[in-house]
Formats: sequence, structure tokens, C-alpha cells
Amino acid sequence: MERYEIEAFLALADELHFGRTAQRLRVSTGRISQTIQALERRFGAPLFERTSRRVALTPVGKQLLDDLRPGHDLVQRAIERATTAGRGMPGVVEVGFGSAGAGVFLMEAADRLTAANPGVEVRIRELPLYGGAAALHDDLVEMVLACHPMVEPGLVAGPVLRTLPRLLALPRTHPLAARDSVSLNDLADIPLIGVPDSTPSEVAADRTPTRTPDGRPIRHVMSASTFQEAISLVGGGAGAFVLGDEGSCYRAYPRVTYLPIDDAPPLQGRLVWRESRENARIRAFNEAALATSRGDCRRPRGTEMVTAC
Repeated sequence: MERYEIEAFLALADELHFGRTAQRLRVSTGRISQTIQALERRFGAPLFERTSRRVALTPVGKQLLDDLRPGHDLVQRAIERATTAGRGMPGVVEVGFGSAGAGVFLMEAADRLTAANPGVEVRIRELPLYGGAAALHDDLVEMVLACHPMVEPGLVAGPVLRTLPRLLALPRTHPLAARDSVSLNDLADIPLIGVPDSTPSEVAADRTPTRTPDGRPIRHVMSASTFQEAISLVGGGAGAFVLGDEGSCYRAYPRVTYLPIDDAPPLQGRLVWRESRENARIRAFNEAALATSRGDCRRPRGTEMVTAC
């Protein structure tokens, strides 16, 4: 197999989508299709099952992937080690986040990384709520700081950087706002701001459950695509929103109250990246973020200064 054939096959095996594979390799969709068809003629068997709705590896394709991947990865690591040894780590790493507090944390990690590696540039980008996986697959960013489940194949999650108690943001005029805290069962008494339709099901179940632990239904209302939009909807009385308590960096809306959710597990923030994109800069930024997390001092939680993740 020629190198471009190996790269096309492995990329399509990762993406299982001809359009995304073509975009990733910066060639036309037709070129990818022709390359795969040529390989299938050579091997005498289909490598992928194709329908109008999905692309999947055949048994022959899975066998070829299992045989090719280790050798390809060894070659890629050898090239990366040689490049790193010869040139250090110059270049750009792009990192996404979904909230103000996460952005501040990432900027501190970026300062730590670039101070030790002047040739590295860190670009930090705000993303839609729960849009981290899509941004990684679309190559909008190389890493995402996420406080929600991201368990898709091909994604790598670093160590926990931040552990954040869950809060319920709710209108200051709502009867629950007079309390010191709430429970998950209290979510039956106020609708939750919904999530975009593109949100992965495991994330939606984590942030916008449909039933309380005692079995009562939880209503959902209009969805928000950004943190700012969600808090604006809460302040306008539309419903409540579950978020992580970061304690500082973002001044709360005066119409919003934040209460601890006593029986909810905390959110855990990690950097996530695509295994196929891992490089020296990604690993170095993850280490810088981990070092930053060890000195991450947060002011006490209050309704005046709150951020979310």
C-alpha cells in the first residue's frame, strides 16, 4: 500500500464519514472514495459497508485496521520524536472552553506553558455549550476543557483538573431561591433550560435529566446554546440551569440566585483531545494545566461572584 492509501484508509476508519475524512486529509471526497475502491479491488473484498446513513468497517476492514494501526502509529511516533528532538515544540495549540471561569483557567495554563516554551502559541476559543466533541471532530480546536461526559471512541481524557460542586441557577423571585440549598428532587418544581438538539445523549442526561430520583418528571423549556444565553434565560424567569461552582471570575446576573444541589455529584473538569491528533504540544499543555490546577485557589462561593463550567 502507498502511504496516501494507508492514510486514507486509517482516516476513514476513524471518521466513518467520507466528507470529514476528505476535509481532514485536505482532498476531495471523490479522491477518498476512489482510493478506497481501488484498495477493495486489490484485496478482493469490501473494506467498508456504505449506506445512505452510515459507514462501517467490514470484518476484512477491521482486520486490516488492526494490522495496520500499530505499525502506522510507531512510524508517526518516530517522526514526532525526531521532529521534537530537532525543533523543540514550536507551533500553535488551540484549546476550547464553554464558560468564563474555564477560560480564565486556560489562560493561566497557557501563560505557564508559553513561559517555559517561547516557541509555542496557545489560542483559546469559546465554544457552544456541550459542543466540545463536535469541535474536536471538526478540527476547530485540538483540545477542550470539558466538565461533562465525553466518552466517544477515539477521544483521550486527561486527569481531573477541577472538581466543582453543582449549583442550580434559578430566578431570584422563585420560591426555591429563599432556601439555602436544593436537592435533585426539587427539580420537579422548576423547569430546566434545555440543551441543543446536537448535544450528545449522555451529556443531556447528565445536565438536563427527565426525572427526579423519586420518579417525578422534570420539565424542559427553551434551549440555550451558550452559557451567557442560559443565564440570561434564567434571569428572565424562563427556568433553572445546572452548572459548576467555580467561585469567582464571573459576576452573576442580579436576577439570578445560585444554590448548591446537596445530593448531586460534583462536576469534574478534564482536557480532552483526539487520540489521532495527540502531539508534543498537546501533552505539554495538559501538563501545564495540571500544574495550574494544583495552585487553583477559588474564592468562597456566593451569589455575587460565580462562574460555570
